[in-house]
Amino acid sequence: MSPWGRAAAAVLLCAGCSTPPTAPLPPVGARATDANARAAALVRAGDFAGAARRYEEALALARSVEDVDAIAANAINLSVVYQWLGRDGAARDALKIVLEDPQRPYSERRRLQAELRRAMLELASRNLPAAADFAARAEARCARMACENASALLNVKSQLMLDGGRAAEAALLAQAAADAARSRGERSEQANALRNLGRAKLAGGEAAAAAAVFEQALAIDHALADPRKIHADLLDLARASAAAGDREAARGYLERAQTVSHAAGDPRGAHEMEVELKLR
Repeated sequence: MSPWGRAAAAVLLCAGCSTPPTAPLPPVGARATDANARAAALVRAGDFAGAARRYEEALALARSVEDVDAIAANAINLSVVYQWLGRDGAARDALKIVLEDPQRPYSERRRLQAELRRAMLELASRNLPAAADFAARAEARCARMACENASALLNVKSQLMLDGGRAAEAALLAQAAADAARSRGERSEQANALRNLGRAKLAGGEAAAAAAVFEQALAIDHALADPRKIHADLLDLARASAAAGDREAARGYLERAQTVSHAAGDPRGAHEMEVELKLR
């Protein structure tokens, strides 16, 4: 059982004190659970800075009782929100807690998750050699265990192919990822795969087919109520519409994306896309 479940508050009795004793702190496990729950709620609300502070709190609590699995989980969560905040260096440092500490007995599952997350971070930074290296490490680890991250790994490999200019291979990997995610009921990962598939089709000159796939991804992300992914889907639909020569449709998708990003507190992406597509 994790130390979270075993932790108990120490109650200090003060005999003869003239003032009432202060209330004891809740157990470490309860505080950590609360910090994690608050962090998840803040992520859903789009308050990534607040979520980072809560995950930092949960990580510190995990370290205070040497709960190895909770340390890894919170470090990985921190890397995600740091990346969303544009703090790529801090995201890498968070992952080093798992990736560069051979002394702690982190599980294979957590090490694989950290390698996969680092590959995603490097992909977003356009550091393709590093992304490929961490993806290969994750793939080798995945082959040695009952791997629950197979569809995510396929998605990373698809992105690597696409960024390397190999659209046809990217499409095959993305379709495999979508099928694997669908079979496991992983709707978020299925939407990621469909987004990759659409981008591969768009890179291959199939604008209409790409738009149809992006609409499928958008439907899933609407159901999951994920503003970041909805924003990405709408921008991809704008790209596909522009590539098909439908400027009005492209402008409509951009306006929707801008509404989503403003509501989520991040007005950047839609404006940048409008400049790129020259739709003003």
